[in-house]
Amino acid sequence: FGSLSLTHAPLPDVPAGIRSDPVLNATLKAHPELFKIVTPINVDVHHTFFADLLSDHPNQPFVLSVLKGLREGFWPFADAKPADYPDTWDEVRDPPDDETARNFLRSQRDEELRLGRYSPSFGPDLLPGMYAMPVHVVPKPHSNKFRLVNDQSAGAFSLNSMIRPESIKGAVLDGMPPLGADLREIRRAFPGVPLILWKSDVSQAYRHLPVSFYWQLFQAVTIDGLRYIDRCNLFGGRGSLRVWMAFYCLVHWIAQRKRGIKYLRTYVDDNFGPELRSCVEWYAPYNKLLPRAQARLLRLWDDINLPHEEEKQLAGVQLTIIGFSVDADELSITLPAESRERLLSEVASFIDTASGGRRRSLAQFRSFMGYVNWAFGVMPLLKPSLSHCYAKIAGKNNRHAGIYLNAPILDDLRWLLRHAKLAPPICLLESVAWSPADLVQGVAPDEFALVDASGSGLGLYFPWVHWGFHCLRPLSAPTGAIFFFEALAICSAVHRVHGWRRANRRVQRLAILSDNTNSVAIFNTLRALPLYNSILLSTVDILLDSGMQLRVDHIPGKLNVVADALSRGQFDVARATDPLIKFFTFTPPRDALGACAQ
Repeated sequence: FGSLSLTHAPLPDVPAGIRSDPVLNATLKAHPELFKIVTPINVDVHHTFFADLLSDHPNQPFVLSVLKGLREGFWPFADAKPADYPDTWDEVRDPPDDETARNFLRSQRDEELRLGRYSPSFGPDLLPGMYAMPVHVVPKPHSNKFRLVNDQSAGAFSLNSMIRPESIKGAVLDGMPPLGADLREIRRAFPGVPLILWKSDVSQAYRHLPVSFYWQLFQAVTIDGLRYIDRCNLFGGRGSLRVWMAFYCLVHWIAQRKRGIKYLRTYVDDNFGPELRSCVEWYAPYNKLLPRAQARLLRLWDDINLPHEEEKQLAGVQLTIIGFSVDADELSITLPAESRERLLSEVASFIDTASGGRRRSLAQFRSFMGYVNWAFGVMPLLKPSLSHCYAKIAGKNNRHAGIYLNAPILDDLRWLLRHAKLAPPICLLESVAWSPADLVQGVAPDEFALVDASGSGLGLYFPWVHWGFHCLRPLSAPTGAIFFFEALAICSAVHRVHGWRRANRRVQRLAILSDNTNSVAIFNTLRALPLYNSILLSTVDILLDSGMQLRVDHIPGKLNVVADALSRGQFDVARATDPLIKFFTFTPPRDALGACAQ
């Protein structure tokens, strides 16, 4: 996330078709009191501290577009209104039946009015050009409190339908892997020095960013039959996260470049990182000592008027960060028991065809896959479980359309369910970054292999022990899978090494080199098309059972002589390169062949 601002394109402006719309312009002109730019960030046209901090940022076109958004309101990546959309639309819903929920809506409205983020009411009717989307009240998880949800996906003329998914792609939030890398780095730099974790949260993050007057027209809110204009970025808009990220990636850049916060990660409005336990600074507004990085970040927020609340600024040796339990002493990241149970419940519910039928909407698929992807932060080896889900929703846009839960999807998610019940914590001390070059020949826990596949067979070569394995290409393999056998060779090498346990040889680090870049890519990302996914599932089964760490890297074909010769059955060529080689046959793992093996 820290480098996002360096390459981010300038933010989109209001489309010409919207800006020139006579209906919209007439309402804006007739009712200027309803539309205002509301933000706590100091964005005075002539001088702003935020702009001064960004004066030497290398991507000035992007910086200027964000500053313009703060002054004139952001346009949330929407296209012009489709031709079949009416000038005015009311997607209002009945108010909640529960009086407590209705009172919550009223209290939220009153607070938004106090902050100026809602306009005064302009009566019971929409004005020309306005759109009103529903607002819902839902209970907060594990709480007796409520939260307000703006449903901008509701109805045939939803606002979110104006925002193409591809227009908001491309930004990645920091999760557990980057935090793990920071913990490993600071531990290497300061061995034995006690560490602490910190986490800071921006209060009501999205709501501090204004939207364009032209988008405010589409954000009419209905409560107790009266209408209000929501003037700010809100939860429920498809482009809302990208608007926030565009602003906050610049704050992140300032924090690292101008305030000296080296270890800083951001996930939406959560900021976190490690610090030396002895490095503290006094933070006067809270009248307490805080980890140095945390104190500096809060001072930056104060300087640009970005609100925060004391109870959301936490620090400790063990800390829950974006739902994961992180331990700075043990250097471990785990999924808390409660979160694991919720994950298992979500997966079980999604695949429960007895009570839920065999169809799920595209919206349900996306929500479920997003939640599971979050869990992959501490269960990265389980990524292949979503392969058939991705394939099933590819190219689909109707969020309400039912999608069939076919057998491969159900099989993969049952596989996920089995492994998620038993998945161990990530121990960062054990998963220190290493490459094939770090392996030590002759050390029992390390092993090294080269693999290849040809038109006739597969070859596995273990040069340190001078062993060569050959098999003919299996007849039962999918058609149209161009590099299937190259990937199968990698999987076979993992199975072969795992089998050495019977001889009391337990390999902890295995590096495999292949001259096929596609095969290397699917093992490094653990993402593959369904044709290849059975290979990843078979490999992960072994890695989870053994605790073995795997690295797959590329080798030029001209250097992969022995494995290539083995794959072709050219044993004389292999022996000419390695006179000590011993030859064996092997059978590829049957489960890696997928449905073709049935």
